[in-house]
Amino acid sequence: MNEPSNLFTQISIDLKKFRIRVHKESLHLIGDPKYIQFLVNMNSRLVAIRAVEKEQVDLQTHRVDQTRMESDFSFEIYSRPFIERLRKEFDCLGEGNSYRLTGAAIQSERIAVFSLDSLQKIDI
Repeated sequence: MNEPSNLFTQISIDLKKFRIRVHKESLHLIGDPKYIQFLVNMNSRLVAIRAVEKEQVDLQTHRVDQTRMESDFSFEIYSRPFIERLRKEFDCLGEGNSYRLTGAAIQSERIAVFSLDSLQKIDI
């Protein structure tokens, strides 16, 4: 029986600009999806990015614009409600700060999972 591949990856969260920066490598590891969905497990203190192939408004999917992927090393999503909710739910996120989260991509499930225990403040 084959075990799923777990590969390390990162995202960053900028609370000042309400931005989530998904590294292109993270998107490649979950199959270069057309859309992504952010998932949060409050009890386990996990944030996940799930690959989605069709836009689904009820799932709050975000389209991955391939034209914006060519020049930078990351794909940026701006979401004030999502960032404010994270900050409200998790007291480890300081207002106006930026953080890096390290996680693992589970390619067989087309998902990348990031623990808030891996949180590192980025000094700018």
